[in-house]
Amino acid sequence: MTITKVERDGAFRFHVQGEMTFSSVKDLLLHSNKLFSAVEELEVDLSQVDHADSAGLALVLEWMAQAAERNARIVFTGVPESMVSIARLCQVESLLEECT
Repeated sequence: MTITKVERDGAFRFHVQGEMTFSSVKDLLLHSNKLFSAVEELEVDLSQVDHADSAGLALVLEWMAQAAERNARIVFTGVPESMVSIARLCQVESLLEECT
């Protein structure tokens, strides 16, 4: 079983490790809400994500929406190719490009 977590790496840098799938995104969202809420500039590194499905993409889009609501800036690095492929299929790839 893969341990999935989001952790702080610095003042505004975070990383996600493990899976971003239907089985993990709820816990990732709950934990990230606590970590991200007071940060005005976020960099979220996804390079340690082992597997991502459409729920993982939905979580990234939710993080983007939450940041926009707070007038915060969010940037993603190391976006997994599987997530980019799903975004392309759903015709939301341009949203990811705006935040990378």
